[in-house]
Amino acid sequence: MSNDVKLNKDKIQKLRSIKCWSQDELASVSGLSVRTIQRVEKTGTASLETTKALASVFDVNPSELQTPDKIENLTFSFICKYAWLVAFAFSSIFFGLWIVDILIPTLKGADFNQQYEIHGNFRYLDFGGISFFLGFLFLGLNVFIEHLGRKSLVRSSASPRH
Repeated sequence: MSNDVKLNKDKIQKLRSIKCWSQDELASVSGLSVRTIQRVEKTGTASLETTKALASVFDVNPSELQTPDKIENLTFSFICKYAWLVAFAFSSIFFGLWIVDILIPTLKGADFNQQYEIHGNFRYLDFGGISFFLGFLFLGLNVFIEHLGRKSLVRSSASPRH
């Protein structure tokens, strides 16, 4: 069983750049080798002792250097990313049911209001329209979240690294 800890390598690089330290200077201050600092910043893995040494130098808890648990974030991201698709699928189903259960029999001579009564006055078009609107709302939210993600990515990659 490995005793390696998964660290947030970007956070470590950011903390180092805030202090205006090179990798050599961080190694010297932390008592670690330059090779260890390079490995941590490249792979994000470190031993528990290395994690404690880095946390001590940066004056943070070791858990603050670890990669955050992405399960909750992944679930929210997944919902945001695909909720619009589900909403559009529901709208397609409701519009399709309206066509099959209401429109086609009406075009063949059935009474429009009687068709609704047969189906329990279920308003296919209302639910189809609402789910269609929600689909656009979720799609807009997805595009906005993607835009924010790209914007922060550009901002973080534009910041100088030492």
